[in-house]
Amino acid sequence: MSQSAQTTAQAADVAVTPSLMLGRQEARFTFIPSSNSTQTQRFTLSPPDGTQTAVICLQEFDVQYTNRNHFDFGQLRVSLSTSRDLADCTVTLRDDKINERQWEGTVTGLVMFFGK
Repeated sequence: MSQSAQTTAQAADVAVTPSLMLGRQEARFTFIPSSNSTQTQRFTLSPPDGTQTAVICLQEFDVQYTNRNHFDFGQLRVSLSTSRDLADCTVTLRDDKINERQWEGTVTGLVMFFGK
């Protein structure tokens, strides 16, 4: 058997269990004014019965300095993660004025629930 045919045969042996999308929920994270470079917020989810997996994707973000006259962020990182019941969002804002300027904002994620 060629290597290609063997790989195809092995892939055919893998059982794939289909999942259905059971619902979705918006997770909105609010970051209060802070001069810390990194802030993390947690959101409690309400998954439908039968949920086995939850997936989160970035829907929108609005992050700004509190004094409203600085527009250069340097490096902005938004990280979203989820488990079945919780969603976390971490925002890291690094600029040339480390921990001097306050920033605030919101991040919105869309959580989709999958199961049987």
